[in-house]
Amino acid sequence: MKRLQRYLVILTIVAVVIIGIRFTQEVEDWSKLLTYQPPSEIARLATTTTMTDTARRLFYVNQPTIETRKSSLNLCKRSEHTIVLGCYVVSKGIFLQAVPDPRLQGVMEVTAAHEMLHVAYQRMSLFEQSQLNKQLQAVLNQLQNPRILKLVSTYNEQDPRSVNNELHSILGTEVRNLSPELEAHYQTYFTDRSTIVALSERYEGVFTTLRGKEKTLSQQLLTRKSTLEQLSSQVKQEAETVESERSNLQSSIVSNPSSDYSFRVSSFNDRVRNYNQLVSQLKEQTDAYNQLVTEHNTLALEEKSLVESLENKSTQQVAR
Repeated sequence: MKRLQRYLVILTIVAVVIIGIRFTQEVEDWSKLLTYQPPSEIARLATTTTMTDTARRLFYVNQPTIETRKSSLNLCKRSEHTIVLGCYVVSKGIFLQAVPDPRLQGVMEVTAAHEMLHVAYQRMSLFEQSQLNKQLQAVLNQLQNPRILKLVSTYNEQDPRSVNNELHSILGTEVRNLSPELEAHYQTYFTDRSTIVALSERYEGVFTTLRGKEKTLSQQLLTRKSTLEQLSSQVKQEAETVESERSNLQSSIVSNPSSDYSFRVSSFNDRVRNYNQLVSQLKEQTDAYNQLVTEHNTLALEEKSLVESLENKSTQQVAR
């Protein structure tokens, strides 16, 4: 009985401590939000991503700001691997990089949701995190998205402690189909999670489409280059043959001008016409090849500009 009483006392103390910590956090949030008025763009991000009141509180209490690329690079110093542009720095707030490129519409929205989920995860108790981690890992074990699997592998290599925190944000914003348990969990933060996933898929699809086109053009260039090399070799051989026949014909005419050379001249002219046709084909094939090179280079430059606009990928810094 005494042992049971001691356990009850200990459990009561633990419960009081947990409640006290959470109550203190609630009071701290309330005091921060008392005079906080989110800028219109920040409020738009919360609305577009269908954040619930709970999510908005976590988002707003960190007073998110939209930064220039240079400023964001300074604020978010560590290397990020996911498709977001921003960071959550404990005790400092949420920083989002401005992305004016219309081709990347949706990046800021997904980043806002991603960072808010980091706040949510960081505020969970160790027990809550442990229970959630099991669900996250169960989904990961069934996942077939090569990009995310490679991403998780990279996090495992660089900082295994960050994996579940990152998974919580990545799965919640980038994976369409989750387990019923996780869907129920994310309903705490979003009224329509599919909206965020669609935004993520949209701008990731920009890269996928570009790379697909670039791959197709690369294959076409290889085929056309092989054809050009064969045709160029054929033209060279035909040019040598034409020149040889011209030289022989001229020599024959000079040595024996009274002979009838009409058949040889006709044959020679046919060969010259064939040669000219080959030259014309070579020019057309070369022009077509050069056009493909231009298209390929244009796509490469477009992808490069997109990648450069996403260069600041900063890992969220969470409480240890």
